[in-house]
Parts: sequence; C-alpha cells; structure tokens
Amino acid sequence: MSASDRLPPFAALRAFAAVGEVGGIRKAADALSISHAIVSRHISALEAELGMLLLDRRSGQLTEAGQAYHARISAAIGEMEEATRALRASRGGVLTIWCSPGLSLLWLARRLPDFAARAQGALGRPVIDLRSTDSEPHFERNEADGDIRYLFDNDPATSLRGVRTDELARPPVFPVAAPELLARLPRPVATVDELVNLPLIQENSASEWAGWLAAQGRDATRLPPPVARYGQAHLTLAAARAGQGLALSNHFLVAEDLASGRLVQVEPTAEPARAVTLGAYAFRCARARWSDPLLVRFRQWLHRKIAEEGI
Repeated sequence: MSASDRLPPFAALRAFAAVGEVGGIRKAADALSISHAIVSRHISALEAELGMLLLDRRSGQLTEAGQAYHARISAAIGEMEEATRALRASRGGVLTIWCSPGLSLLWLARRLPDFAARAQGALGRPVIDLRSTDSEPHFERNEADGDIRYLFDNDPATSLRGVRTDELARPPVFPVAAPELLARLPRPVATVDELVNLPLIQENSASEWAGWLAAQGRDATRLPPPVARYGQAHLTLAAARAGQGLALSNHFLVAEDLASGRLVQVEPTAEPARAVTLGAYAFRCARARWSDPLLVRFRQWLHRKIAEEGI
C-alpha cells in the first residue's frame, strides 16, 4: 500500500466527522467526551496528512473541500455504526449487566423475569446475563453493557470519561437490627447517642456510619469502634439478622426483612433520627451505547419498577 492510499487514523476521522455533525470543535469535544484540544489536534493532523484545509478557524465552518470530504466520511462512519448495531442485535437480545452484590441478591435478581416478560417483542425474549460483583466494568473493553451500583455523593471516582449515568433512586439509609438484640437491652433506645453506643456493624469502613452520625448533628469523629466489619452490604445484613449489632441499610435491601420481622428499623424514642441520604443507586453505560434500544428498555424498566414499589 502506497502512502497516498494509507487511511488517516480513525480517531482523527471520527473527530472530523463529529465537528461537521455538531458544528464546531468544542461541541464535538463534548459529544465525544474528550477535550477540545484533542479534537483540534486531530483536525490539524488530518489537514496536514491530506495537505488541505478542512475547517475555517474563524467561522468554525467546514471549507468547501471539508464539506465534500465530510459527506463521504460521515456516511462511511454511519455504515460502520449500523454494522455494529446489526452485529449486537445478532446476539439475540442478551444484555450483560454488572451489579453490586447486595442489590443484585436482595432486589434485582428476583425481578428480572418481569423485565424479560415486559420487554419481549421484535428482538425476542431478552436475556440478562447478571454478574454480581463489587468491581466496576471497563466499558471500553466491552466487559458489560450496563452497570448498576450505589454511588456515594462527592466521590470523584464515580465520574468516568465516556460513560453516562442515570440516577435511579436516592433512598434514605437507617439503622436496622434483629428484634432479639433490642429485646436484650435494659430499655428502648431513646437518643441518637444511645443508638451509636450499641454494637455497630460496618461495611467497608466507618464512612457510612460517620456520614449518618454527622447528619444527626453529632461529632462523627467520636464514632466508637465497630463490633464487626464486612465487605459487602448483604453480609452486614446477615450479621445484623444474627443479632451481632446494628447495620445501616435502605429499603432496597431490607424491605423483605422488615416485612417479615427478621429486622426492625431502630428509631430513638425521645429523639427521632433525621432522614439521611449518602448517595444514590445509578445505572451506567458507555456513552456510545446510551441509545441502544435494549438498554433504553432496561433503564425504563428499572425506573418503572422502582416507582411501582414506591422506593
């Protein structure tokens, strides 16, 4: 292949196509979730390789040559995108969803047949390949189509380049315990201070209890050592059911325990605790997959299911 036949880098072509589609370098950068400096470098490198000006920097519009080139490049990229969509459709409507273990075990897994029944249509009966894991997928490696987990507020690690996030629910968190543990106390818990001096079960660290305590107007640095620490929410609840201590949870995880009486919400009698939210459950997927029909159906079903259950 001669130098004249060699294609420019695809990243440069995609950046050029985006500039022509949305009308400008900064808008293209936003659409591609990269910096405008990178888009600008791609355009300059493409112009240098082709030996022709494609973008008028003063007006921000494509030149005449740029318009002609863009018409063919954008059509070629559109064909590649359509081929990719067709290939994904050939998977037979399978969605690989990663989810945090507590939510997948205690809420999501038992509701998935409802999604399959409601979403059944032109693509057949969709299949969810559910992976219960604390790890977050690398969407750029196609490890997962979507991911659901609890994202703590103000956690910078929850903002990922090239990923879109859809907040599903922001449930309040509250202390729960086995009724047998509370029955062993000399008297009912009257204040927040009495509550946090009971045996506390932590998940990964003291941060959740500290956040809850701070929201009650207390000094979070005075949190006592835990009676136990477990790495996952469903394990803290198993320990709470066994009477080891109090755990923080939300209605997604403990609704059935509360209904059955295996756990009870611990509410101080003389000083009702304030409602506290520390974060939200969210659905995430690659920005490029946001409009995938099956993913759209799945996101809509999640919102509908949550609304139906009044969580």
